[in-house]
Amino acid sequence: MSRTYYVFLLFIFLLIANSCKSTEFSGFDYDPEGGEVTTDREITPQKVRSIGSTVDGVWISNEFPGARVNDVIRVDENHYRLVIDPENHPINNSAWYGFKIWSDERKTITLELQYPESRHRYSPQISTDNGESWKNISETEHTINTDSDSGIATLTLSTGPERIWVSAQELHTTRQYSQWEKELMQKPFVQKSVAGYSHQGRPISLLKIAQRSLRPEKGVVIMYGRQHPPEVPGYIAGLRFLEIISADTPLAKEFRDRFDVWAFPLMNPDGADNGHWRHNAGGVDLNRDWQALNQPETRAVTDALKPLLNRPNRTVYYGIDFHSTSSNIFYPIEKDEDTFPLHFTYSWHEALTEALPNVEVRNLPYDTTSPIAKNWTFHTFGSDAVTFEVSDDMTGEELETYATTAAKIFMEKMIEAYDNNVAPAAQLD
Repeated sequence: MSRTYYVFLLFIFLLIANSCKSTEFSGFDYDPEGGEVTTDREITPQKVRSIGSTVDGVWISNEFPGARVNDVIRVDENHYRLVIDPENHPINNSAWYGFKIWSDERKTITLELQYPESRHRYSPQISTDNGESWKNISETEHTINTDSDSGIATLTLSTGPERIWVSAQELHTTRQYSQWEKELMQKPFVQKSVAGYSHQGRPISLLKIAQRSLRPEKGVVIMYGRQHPPEVPGYIAGLRFLEIISADTPLAKEFRDRFDVWAFPLMNPDGADNGHWRHNAGGVDLNRDWQALNQPETRAVTDALKPLLNRPNRTVYYGIDFHSTSSNIFYPIEKDEDTFPLHFTYSWHEALTEALPNVEVRNLPYDTTSPIAKNWTFHTFGSDAVTFEVSDDMTGEELETYATTAAKIFMEKMIEAYDNNVAPAAQLD
């Protein structure tokens, strides 16, 4: 037989083999087994209470939104073990905790943070003014040590009658979000509506930044936030983006003249208020539910966005899904996909790394088969989109600089993309 014939047979074999491959999403490599399943799963609510030791005069409480401590065990004098479990299993190791502690007299308390099936992850944030302001434990008189083998963290706290708040990240629940939202809505071009409601009946806010323009057609940028409750730095970055876009600056005004923004800054309010590690009140990872749409939160957001498909004077240009992880990462759509604008994320990433040469921002393309918000945006509107990950360990000042710089460059690049893709503004009567 000829060489051409063997090549032909090899081609047919490969074609058949590839056609037999399943395209069903089975989870990312960092997802727990079954993490891609988005039908409701039972959760185990923590018991909300204050636990005290009359012997030591020490008191520990999870009686506030965003708290998580499942049990408190006295080990020895002024030495306690805090048992911290997630809302359900299996789950990613995003070990969230939050509690208040105080003592009748001044003393030093030792606390072990024990995660029976996980490991310590987040460096504690400390507040001494009822959660209004926060400092990393490294900036305080308190200390922490983490055992690399057991994954147990040991905190040493100097306590007294005043409450010390300890949290895995700066506490930002629906109360803080509502305060922030009211401030942003002082701008005349910021409109709020309720896209829908969570499992437990909390509203899913849709904020529209829509400045009046003489342009007959405008672009739309979609922003998603806080699908995963512990990812507060990414969530705060998203809030900062909205503040920069709403600012009274020439760049922001020029951007708003060309673009509306449709934002869902807090998609998982139940998880935020209940101190969840990752899931909503249905026990599900929302960022795996953008194909099945089993959960009320993802259904509310997609239902609110679908009318854009029938608005010829509005074109979706981009989607940003804000998260946080161990480092700063852009997860763009792979370059072989035909997005609009074409390869915008790569251009934005390059400009950002040039502007912040001392900040590492990785660029890791992923395919479009997974059921996540970025891919839903692309498949629904044909637009480019990104999962925008912020480092867990950024200080407040670092996060402010990073988010502000990224937002400004984003606006500059979006203006450039708009001007390259549409006709000049028409003069209306």
